[in-house]
Amino acid sequence: MKKMKNNPIDEGIQRIKSVRLSREEKVLVLSHLNEYADAHPVAAPREKWSVRETYTHPYKYAFEFRFGYALTGILLIVLLAGGSVASAAAGEALPGDILYPVKIYINEPLIGATISGDVLKARYEASRTIRRLEEAESLVAEGRLSQSAVKTITENFEKSSAEFNSIVTSTEEKKPSEEMVDARVDFEAQISAHSQILSIMEDNAETPQKDDITSLRDVVQQHALRAREKRADIVEDFIQNTDGDAQAQVDGQKLGPDDSKNAQNRGRFESRLQSIQTMIDETESRLRDTASSTSTASSTVQQHIFENVPQTLRMAERALLKAQEKQDSGDSDEAYSALLDSESAAKEADTSLTQGMKFGKEHKNNEGGNGGD
Repeated sequence: MKKMKNNPIDEGIQRIKSVRLSREEKVLVLSHLNEYADAHPVAAPREKWSVRETYTHPYKYAFEFRFGYALTGILLIVLLAGGSVASAAAGEALPGDILYPVKIYINEPLIGATISGDVLKARYEASRTIRRLEEAESLVAEGRLSQSAVKTITENFEKSSAEFNSIVTSTEEKKPSEEMVDARVDFEAQISAHSQILSIMEDNAETPQKDDITSLRDVVQQHALRAREKRADIVEDFIQNTDGDAQAQVDGQKLGPDDSKNAQNRGRFESRLQSIQTMIDETESRLRDTASSTSTASSTVQQHIFENVPQTLRMAERALLKAQEKQDSGDSDEAYSALLDSESAAKEADTSLTQGMKFGKEHKNNEGGNGGD
């Protein structure tokens, strides 16, 4: 029987096999696994087994025999299978935690190796990029951000950001698509939101953390600017490609250029406009609910994050109005570009609100923990 070409299972296996750690990463992961094993000891085996117990319960004896020496290897095998408690715990680990290397060097690459399709791969790398910033903000909320943590976060943030851009650029060169435009808009919105949040944290940080936050914020701000530029570029390419498709329809169906292009753009524009307006309305509603339920004793950082959300929503509304005006005047290309400006701002506001709520919980938990010491 002939082997099927492009079998998704075979491709997935090959991608998993391609996951490689550098020598330094291997040493780091194994050392942290050993630390985890030391911190989570198993019950000590019995010093002596009776002859009868050895024969009647051989599996027990085999299981307990030299278990401590094998624990690291067993943990690693189960981690790779994706089913251990340690692997699950690593998902919540932060820089400086014992299991953090397992999270970024084993769990995440293995998940990425199972993902097929350029759009999904790009979105996964985008999620890894944003996750690094969320981790930094969690460390700030817990008062644990350090120079070494910033170094780790920055390196991995830039690595996954570069991978995201590489995937999107490669796909753009083949043929720009609306799915990749969406991925760019989402990425830009989230990077911009976290850039603003880090700026707020810097302004309200205690002295020991301030320099560390500033270092990371500078990097993220640069990436936010580049993300906006790259989004503008892909939108321009996408519009030009859409114009080419419209001209092909004109040639094939004897339609007027304006008829073909306008019919194609009108439906896409109206659908997206309604979606953005709904997002703005829902974010405003969430903000009102949050403001009414948030204690006046909430953190200063959280309050400033919430105060910035309405400003970002107003930016989204102004861009939405501009998009509608451009569409009404017949400039569908400029209308679509302004529409995405609005969508990016609306998603930035939504991300800021979500992170502000999360920061409040983490800050409160940290205060509670300190109070109990």
